[in-house]
Amino acid sequence: MQRIKLKILMLLLLVIVGSQFAVANEIAAMWTRLYERARTLDQKQQIMMNIVEQHSRDVIPVLTDALDEEVRTFRNTANVTEAGRKIELMKMVVEELGRLKAREAVPVVWETVQIVEDPILRAEAIMALGSMGAREYAEDMAMMLRNINFNYDDIQNQRKNEIIAYALVTALGRLGEEVGYEPVFFASQGWYSGQRQVKQKAEEVLQQIVDDPSDQLLRILRTNDDFQLKLAALQAAEKSDAPEIAKAEVAAAAIDEGLTYSPKNKSESRELKTIRMNALEMLEKYPQPKNERLIENLISMLQMYRSDRVFDEDEVITLLEALGTFTGEEIARPLSDMLGYYNQRREVAPPDSYRIVRALIQALGNVGHSTGIEELTLVTISDYWENSIQREAQASINKIQAAN
Repeated sequence: MQRIKLKILMLLLLVIVGSQFAVANEIAAMWTRLYERARTLDQKQQIMMNIVEQHSRDVIPVLTDALDEEVRTFRNTANVTEAGRKIELMKMVVEELGRLKAREAVPVVWETVQIVEDPILRAEAIMALGSMGAREYAEDMAMMLRNINFNYDDIQNQRKNEIIAYALVTALGRLGEEVGYEPVFFASQGWYSGQRQVKQKAEEVLQQIVDDPSDQLLRILRTNDDFQLKLAALQAAEKSDAPEIAKAEVAAAAIDEGLTYSPKNKSESRELKTIRMNALEMLEKYPQPKNERLIENLISMLQMYRSDRVFDEDEVITLLEALGTFTGEEIARPLSDMLGYYNQRREVAPPDSYRIVRALIQALGNVGHSTGIEELTLVTISDYWENSIQREAQASINKIQAAN
């Protein structure tokens, strides 16, 4: 008996729901018929407002046909007032097609982007394409954004371009296609004003497009001479969801770039230092398998400081901390040689930086190779070194012995 009652209840619910759908479908059909009978732009706008309020997928065909008709006849509209009202009508339709994710309307919405010049309507159409998942147009949209990024125009066109750029960034983020990553990255560093939030939106969207953008960022890092772009590429890699090994590869490339260029002024010197410091901190955070070019660069930095004091104290300490994440004699040997240099100089004068000496001793302990024991032992038995330095050396010796 209980089962019979349950079945009756379910049937009643199906009847109620079915009748509601039937009513909704009939309402949508009614407005569709009314729109087809409309003769003036006023009538079309009023009816379209009611159609849009249905938020029903049943009206997608009439929305698509209405947009197609307005786009095809738009170029023949001579009256400015009428053109403006057509644009408002198309804007209403495009926004609703995007909300409904109407894939079948993609071609006519893309045609709207190409034909109509009004920046707000074009922007709405572009964002609608993103909502529709129109990946077939991702490359075209990426090219559009690339052109705007490098087309710093007069002030009036700048405003229009910013509206379009924001929409392109948003749409490319929704589409999540790899082709969109580079133009969105350059938008995050571009000429745009703060008013339209293009740069801020681009930085946010970068995290959505691809999980591992390291290949694109390596290309940006290596092919652009602008130091700020190099730094931005490095920082984008750090913020991304790329694997740690990929982040370390970008950091290694940044070290190479940071040593390749000779600064022309103090500003460039600071920029290059910032690139190297960020890269060193990433290398310390994301250890990687041995990279011969990277190791050569790190050892070269150590030697450049020892011979010419090229780098400041903070950078050398960060360098030593990064070197401490590696293992093997090829790292331990130059560190041990540098400590030997400090041991010799300590006999006649205090070191240029006790902080560097401590970092050097700790790095030898972290590398854990027996090559470092001789110079560390000399520190512990020398009359010239302070007790705190000697204790640090003994701790590193203990660490090396425990590792071997």
